Amino acid sequence: MAMEIKSFMEQQGYRYLEVQPEGADVFYKYYREGFHVVLAVDFTRRGMTAEQHSIMENRLMDFFYHPQGRLGDFPEGFPVYHVELLTLLLGGDEETVRRMCAETKNVWAYRMPEGRLVIYENQPGDFFGLRNAIEEFSAGKSGNTHREKPLKESVRSIKNLPVATIAITAANVLVYVILEIMGDTEDGFFIASHGGMYPEFLTYNHQWWRLFTAMFIHFGLEHLLNNMVIFCCVGSRLERAVGHVRLLLFYLLSGIGGGLLSYLMMERSGDYAVSAGASGAVFGTIGALLWAVIWHRGRFEGLTTRGLLVMLALSLYYGFATIGVDNWCHIGGMVTGFVAAAIFYHGKAQKY
Repeated sequence: MAMEIKSFMEQQGYRYLEVQPEGADVFYKYYREGFHVVLAVDFTRRGMTAEQHSIMENRLMDFFYHPQGRLGDFPEGFPVYHVELLTLLLGGDEETVRRMCAETKNVWAYRMPEGRLVIYENQPGDFFGLRNAIEEFSAGKSGNTHREKPLKESVRSIKNLPVATIAITAANVLVYVILEIMGDTEDGFFIASHGGMYPEFLTYNHQWWRLFTAMFIHFGLEHLLNNMVIFCCVGSRLERAVGHVRLLLFYLLSGIGGGLLSYLMMERSGDYAVSAGASGAVFGTIGALLWAVIWHRGRFEGLTTRGLLVMLALSLYYGFATIGVDNWCHIGGMVTGFVAAAIFYHGKAQKY
């Protein structure tokens, strides 16, 4: 079975790394400044407790975050910003495997000899397309060309979808399309007339609702795409950690917090401008994700505190180096997201 798994993983583009102890195999591939790593453990040959799994996981994460000089074929100077790790339990007693999956994260079970992939509800529904590949591999072994998904499995797949991230992105795109049909979304007067934030509207007309509407309005297609691409990447990951409702809460609070700080700073300086866009809310999701990583002892969902701080620093630097960017909105959103997460999210900290 070990040779079959090795051959299968190599077909998926993974490389093999020989490790100790016996009965454990590691497969990896470098992808967009990070690693996808699969730890395959033969449960028919060796047992493993949740604590032992945590130790192995910690060692592997450390190894792939610092591969220079330790991974023979890894070039010097290449950055590593994230490591995604999945454990695949091969065989073993069903009750022991179930208990193991209940006590750990990012663990799948592969039942032998029937060749069936088992993913429990608390585990990720996919790992960069590997799920479909394993199921097709299993179906090919058993001679089946089609296999109906159980209802419970389908429900679990729906639960794993980042529905809040999708809904927020769809709302931003829909608002942009409607406004683009109505007029010129790159015109400041048009944006201010349709919900953008301008200090005098808040100070004299008391239209505080603009702090909410402005976070769904964008100056042109490029502005929209920049914000939504970043939000989809960050938001989907944060949603897996904190859940649908809290992601929506963090997004809205951060957007309002960013808009409020922008308003206050423009009032203070007297330098007024029309402000709109989801960037305050996007920075808020990054700030909330930073809290989640810190809460989980500096490493969570393949991210590290250092990596997120570098990303935030580069994003803020780009904003300050670019004309026309509302940097106070970015800072206000980031701080609001971080504080909101610190108040509302206290998930069980992972052990490393």
